Amino acid sequence: MTAPLRILFLHRNQPAQFEFFARWLAQNGWQVTFAHVGPAPSDTTDADGIRTLRFPAPPDERRADDYRYALDYAAQTALGATQLFTQLRELEGYHPDLVLAHVGWGIGLTVRQIWPATRYIAYHEWYYTDVDWDRSKRERPMTPEALLTNRLRNLPISAEFDSADRNWCPTGFQASRFPPALRARLEIVPDGVDCGFHRPDPEARIDFDWLRLPGRTKLLTYATRGLEPLRGFPQFMRAVALLQKRRADFETLVVAQDSVSYGPRLAEDDGWGKRALKALDLDRGRLHMHGLKPRAEYLRVLQASSAHVYFTEPFVTSWSLLEAMAAGCLVIGSHTAPVREVIEDMQTGILVDMDESDEVAEMIDWVFEHPAEVAAIRANARAHVLERFEAGKVFARKAAYLRALVAGG
Repeated sequence: MTAPLRILFLHRNQPAQFEFFARWLAQNGWQVTFAHVGPAPSDTTDADGIRTLRFPAPPDERRADDYRYALDYAAQTALGATQLFTQLRELEGYHPDLVLAHVGWGIGLTVRQIWPATRYIAYHEWYYTDVDWDRSKRERPMTPEALLTNRLRNLPISAEFDSADRNWCPTGFQASRFPPALRARLEIVPDGVDCGFHRPDPEARIDFDWLRLPGRTKLLTYATRGLEPLRGFPQFMRAVALLQKRRADFETLVVAQDSVSYGPRLAEDDGWGKRALKALDLDRGRLHMHGLKPRAEYLRVLQASSAHVYFTEPFVTSWSLLEAMAAGCLVIGSHTAPVREVIEDMQTGILVDMDESDEVAEMIDWVFEHPAEVAAIRANARAHVLERFEAGKVFARKAAYLRALVAGG
């Protein structure tokens, strides 16, 4: 009987985008281990047989003016990971067949030094740059400190290319941010979406212990990790304020933490949600803002949505965009490159200039008034995700790819 393949997933946060693929592998006979930053020592195994380990790293206390932070954090994180790898090798004789690491934090820098025979895949999400490499043009002015910060943040990312067997990137837009010499080594490998779980439900209703709405309510939804300009939250709220004055027959539900995940951080007692509520004339009785919820409740929000807004500056595409499309949402997305990669305007969603609040409000209004046209777009959106990103298909292709890599293909 052939021994199961052993794969080690590395991430600063567990399980992040590796969760569903790792669980699929475990359920299909692979020996799966996670390692991520956290209190050490820790060693747990879940019902699917997935082992989770932790290694120490400094607290993530970056400051916008500390251009040395990225290298210092990567060095200390790499040390914690390397100590764990060494313990696994020396004390347990553990030698993974494959390692898949989310890069940029130093976690995978010594994989090949500890396990020379292991096949190593570096998963690249982003390259920090102010250059449009395809046109060789600067996109925006930056201070010397910001320029240096970006260069230093990229060093741990670039360092992965000299040891990885393969370099994966989840979307074409994200790959386009890498300079041509590095981009040539990137393979576009989608994360995959569980379309069996993220599916439409025409009977879905908002009926939770934290919020109940009448069954046929027109519902505008917005769901992200945090409320911040990078994901277009202030622009969304300005559109809500305009639309509330035009019509009184809809509710707005925001599911997110009032925190910043990617952009410049605010003071502890400040938040973009608080700022919007203070600055805008909003009907608070029809605006419901709640923190992150369990996945089943988050899915029910998507299923009950009449119009779902997903905005982003040109940056990493949120997993929630494809999840919303798979759930049959009518997505109103920003007319930015990462969104255009997966949404065709008026075919699989609607694209708007997120900085034009009047336009955003008008399109939400149009969606509420045209259910037949919207139903066709919803169906197209799910069909598109099923064709290109459905997890079962994507995961099976990935597993075959990994087996071939281990076998020397």
